[in-house]
Amino acid sequence: MDRRKIEKITASLATILLFFTMLGVIFFIADQIFNWDIFPPNVEKVLGFILISCIAIIVSSVLVNVMLNLSLIALNSEEFIEEMKTHERRPKKS
Repeated sequence: MDRRKIEKITASLATILLFFTMLGVIFFIADQIFNWDIFPPNVEKVLGFILISCIAIIVSSVLVNVMLNLSLIALNSEEFIEEMKTHERRPKKS
């Protein structure tokens, strides 16, 4: 699979899940502050599990993006160093 495609997929997945996770956190905080009791306890447990699962997926997506970008930086820096070495070896024109 292409590196750019993986990066796009993981970044989009992390962004979408982060949006829905933050909405869930806002509702959870409002539920706790105002004692709304929106969901029964069993449903709250399931939603809590889903929330924690989304956070785990977000963290892993961000880590995949970081690893891909670090490897890309390493490859580009190697190419840059090689280019600088070949540029220094060329005789200067006077």
